[in-house]
Amino acid sequence: MSITLENGVKVEGEFLELRVSVDTIPEDKEWYQIRHSDEDWIEPVSLKRGGIMVNFMGTFICSPIESMKEPGIELDIIDYKFFD
Repeated sequence: MSITLENGVKVEGEFLELRVSVDTIPEDKEWYQIRHSDEDWIEPVSLKRGGIMVNFMGTFICSPIESMKEPGIELDIIDYKFFD
């Protein structure tokens, strides 16, 4: 999956439609969670470092995102593409 965040950062990573155990994440990767909107369960609207309880869409695993180092940061997703 490829996403573009509201701050212009573009990131590619692996999207999983489930919650994962932190123990399973490779050491050089970070995990984030994707939120969907209330109206559309298949369109990602934001990326958060840390747990999403409401409107959880999936987990995004990628290289660490510099602008999201602190837990709890959530940024809007302005563009996305799922890989085949």
